Amino acid sequence: MSEKLNVVVLTCDELRGDCVGFMGNLVCRTPNLDRLARRGVVFEWHFTVHGKCVPSRIAMMTGRYAHTDGYRTIFQHLPRGEPNLLSFLRGRGYETAVFGHNHVWEDLFCGEEREKERSDGVAEYHSFVKAFHDLAFGEHAVPEGEGRAVCMIACDGVEYSGRVEEAVRGFSDINRARQAVKYLTEVRDRARPFYLHVNMGSPHPPYCVEEPFFSMYDREVLNEWPHELPRNAPLPLRWMRELRTGPRITERQLREIQAVYYGMVSRVDRDLGIILDCLEQEGLLERSVVVFTSDHGDFAGQYGLIEKWDTCMADCIMRVPLVICAPNLPKGIRVESMSEHTDLVATILELLGMKADWGTHGRSLVPVIYGGERLQAVFADGGHEEEMWRRFNFVSEGQEIDGKQRTYREHPESMARTKMVRTREYKLVMRLAGGNELYNLRDDPWELDNRWGEAGLEEVTRELMQLMIEWCLRTDTDRPYQEKVGA
Repeated sequence: MSEKLNVVVLTCDELRGDCVGFMGNLVCRTPNLDRLARRGVVFEWHFTVHGKCVPSRIAMMTGRYAHTDGYRTIFQHLPRGEPNLLSFLRGRGYETAVFGHNHVWEDLFCGEEREKERSDGVAEYHSFVKAFHDLAFGEHAVPEGEGRAVCMIACDGVEYSGRVEEAVRGFSDINRARQAVKYLTEVRDRARPFYLHVNMGSPHPPYCVEEPFFSMYDREVLNEWPHELPRNAPLPLRWMRELRTGPRITERQLREIQAVYYGMVSRVDRDLGIILDCLEQEGLLERSVVVFTSDHGDFAGQYGLIEKWDTCMADCIMRVPLVICAPNLPKGIRVESMSEHTDLVATILELLGMKADWGTHGRSLVPVIYGGERLQAVFADGGHEEEMWRRFNFVSEGQEIDGKQRTYREHPESMARTKMVRTREYKLVMRLAGGNELYNLRDDPWELDNRWGEAGLEEVTRELMQLMIEWCLRTDTDRPYQEKVGA
C-alpha cells in the first residue's frame, strides 16, 4: 500500500482574492504565497459561501452550505460527532493538529489544556496544549519607525493605532507559525500521516501593523479601489457608510486603510512563509496536499467601508484566493472555472483516495483541473430571520455603542436574510428587507451600478432567480436524520 499523503490547510482571515500577487495584484507583495502558487493549482474564481468567518469555515470543513444546518453567527461551532473533514481523517488514522483560532469545532479545546500533552478534543494538538502553550504568547520586537505614526483612519470602534510601536505580543500570527514549525519538526508522530490546520488572524482588522510593513506601500500611488457607494445601493451599504465610517471620511483616510491592509497582507505572507519553508526543509511538500485560502474578504476602504457585513455580497467580500498543491497534481496551472468553499472537502478527499461518508453539497475540483465540466454559478447566503434581527447583539440601555453595534440596533433589517447567485457575467442578490441587487459584471466589475428592476433585464433576472430557487431546493435541510428509513 502506498504511503498516505499528509494534509496541510492554511487559512487567512479577511484576505481578499485580489490582494495577492498570484491573483494579479502588482502592488501588494506576497512572495511566499506566489511561490506556493507556482508549484500548485490556482483557482482564479473561487468564492466563499458566507461573508462571516464561522459559517464560512464550517462550510469548508463540512462541504455543506451554512444555511442547510443553520450556521449563521460567530457563536456556533460543530458539535461533537458532527461529520467534518478533521474528525473524518482522525478516524482513519491521521494525527490532527490545529493552531490559531478555533472557528469550527466545539470540542477542539477540552479541559485544562496547558498541562496536557494532547487534547481530548477533535484535534490531538492545538495552540494551548503543554508543548505549544508558551509559544502561543511569545513576544517579538519590532523596528522603530521615523516618528510616531499619525492615525488617519476614522474611529469606528475598530481600534486602530496606525503603526504598531510596541513589541508584538499575544496570540499573533508569527507565534502560530512557530507552533506549526515545532509540530512539524519536533512533535509529530513520523509513523502516521497528519492533518495540520493553521488559522492565521490577519489581515482581519484592526487596521494596524508594525514596520517594515506599515511603510511598505506609498499611499499616493496605490491602485485605489472605488470609494463611492454603488448607484441604488441597498440599505446595509448605505447605513454602514453613514454610521461606521461616516459621510466625512476622506480620500486620504481611505488610502491609509488600503495601505495598512496591504501591509497586513504582506506580514501574513511572511508568517506563512515560515511554515512553507519548514514544509520544504522537512521534505513534506512532495508528500502532502497543501491548501491555502481565506474565509472571506474585507472592504478595506472600498465603497468607503471597512471590515465586512453579513449581508453584503460584493466580490471584495466573497471572492477569495485558493491554491491547491499535491504530488499528483500539475504545477503552475490556473483554473478559470468558478469554485466554492463547499468543494474543498470532496477535493481533498479525492486527492487522498477517499470519499466523504456524509451528505456534502460540493464537488471535487480534481476533474475540473484536467478540463472537466466547469461550474457555471456560485451561491452564498447570510443574515438572520426577523426574530433574530430584533434581538441580535442587544446592548444595555445607556451602554456606549460604536458604528457596527449602532447599525445593528438602529437598522436591524440590515441583517435580514440574504442570498446570492453569481455567474461569470451577472450577480443577483435577494434580501427579505433592505433592497435587492443586480450587476452586469462584464461591464461593471466593481459592482457600482445596481440595475435591479431595470427594463430589458427581465430575462436575465428570471434565469438567475431560477438558479437560486433550484439551489435552495437542492440544499434544503436534510435534518433530522430518520434512522428507520435511512434518510
